[in-house]
Amino acid sequence: MIINIRNSYIVIVLILVFFSCESGKKENIANETVEDVSSGLQVDHCNVWVEDPQKAKQKLIDIGFLAVPDSLSIIHKGQGTSGRFFYFLNGYLELLFVYDQNEFETNNKMNSKLDFAERRNFKNNGVSPFSLALRLEDYDREKIPFQTVEYRQGWMSEGSSIYSAKNSKLNLKEPSIFVVYPEIESDRFETFSDLEKIPEEYALWRTFFKHPNGAKKITAIKITSIKMDVNTETIKAVNGIDNVEVKNGTEHLMELYFDHNAQGKSFDLRPELPLMIYL
Repeated sequence: MIINIRNSYIVIVLILVFFSCESGKKENIANETVEDVSSGLQVDHCNVWVEDPQKAKQKLIDIGFLAVPDSLSIIHKGQGTSGRFFYFLNGYLELLFVYDQNEFETNNKMNSKLDFAERRNFKNNGVSPFSLALRLEDYDREKIPFQTVEYRQGWMSEGSSIYSAKNSKLNLKEPSIFVVYPEIESDRFETFSDLEKIPEEYALWRTFFKHPNGAKKITAIKITSIKMDVNTETIKAVNGIDNVEVKNGTEHLMELYFDHNAQGKSFDLRPELPLMIYL
């Protein structure tokens, strides 16, 4: 669920252990960015649980996105999951799925306060299949504006943890929300030229940001859920992030806007993916 180009230089050498992780204010969501955050929270990346990762990945490839090769889409050691990744200059999209059922079940027993098992079963139980990984400006776990559950795995640096919203387990209609620590935040690049900062020995990784359809940055995110309480502290905090909107509707849906919808194009990837793309 977590990806970090800066740290992936080290992670790759280690066999790449892990990558992933007011209505008026929202009216112009397609014409804003997702980087200015009043509360200090920012979106780091987005996850969508899928049952068939190859089919889901192909839906995005078919509309001009470039996926990270499966051989480099890392297994989440100890968690029993893996992902299919799509990089952008200011974050990434991960299609999350169960890779090892036994490991997945063991991890769920050890971390019963987390919501992996319920989210994975989204097609049968009606919960939200979406996650938002957040980052904190001037990171301090005490500044996280909602109750959390600590999550650790062996691949994390000593003394570091991911903090998942406690509400993500208690209110499964909400998208799952968690906060990553600085060492595993995704790197940000302003332009393609900035990709040259990636060392030459890892130059291959620069290519994964360059999509045939021209997408560069995620500039707005909308998540729709069903019968969700939008007044919980978690959802209020997320809706306080500029150009992120979590709202109620008739079905679970994530809408991703790229580059302010400059091309004026839209793609509906349902039913294979509960996702709409605006380019």
